[in-house]
Amino acid sequence: MTVANTRAVKVELAEAARLADLYGVSLDLRAAASFCLRAITFDDERRDYSDVVEGLVAAAVVRYFRCFAGGPRLGLLRDDLKHLDGKDLAAHDYLKALRDKFVAHSVNPFEETFVTVTARESDGVLFPIESVHPGQSRVILSSNEARALAHLISNVLRLVDERIDAEEKRLLKTIQALPLETIHAGDLHTPRVLKDEDVFKTRPQTRRQ
Repeated sequence: MTVANTRAVKVELAEAARLADLYGVSLDLRAAASFCLRAITFDDERRDYSDVVEGLVAAAVVRYFRCFAGGPRLGLLRDDLKHLDGKDLAAHDYLKALRDKFVAHSVNPFEETFVTVTARESDGVLFPIESVHPGQSRVILSSNEARALAHLISNVLRLVDERIDAEEKRLLKTIQALPLETIHAGDLHTPRVLKDEDVFKTRPQTRRQ
């Protein structure tokens, strides 16, 4: 009787780092697209879900621009989008400005908080001010931004998927040239338990290529 054993093995090769980073970019883009879709769905229900829609759009913007952030992960550059049409590039730049000046910072050109009072008068008689109240004017992230970002992501994903396909083929050739025992001796990656102090740690920087 033949006994077969199939398992996923983590590839512990330096040559796999670039592909792993591309997988991370793809996951972020797909998560951002999912947030956009949910925001559009909530908006279509014609109920007051504006706070939920804005939260989802803000989360989508953050996840999308994680793919363009410098840091340990090899990500994307704006130059990678030069093949996109002007509308998509304009959406990218607009959403980046929103991320930098609105989503990430409380003091920005897109919102203002101030103090108001209720001023009452009757027949020319002015009444004393009895209370103060908060006031705010701000840009509201809506399904419009969600639709623009979703369209942009669909085009960026095509670029990322092409790179993933090329990297998978390149890495597979490298792996197939190794002795079988090199990979078969590996094991499935077991995520370690996150400790409180881990949030302060940083990963080594990755050089963009």
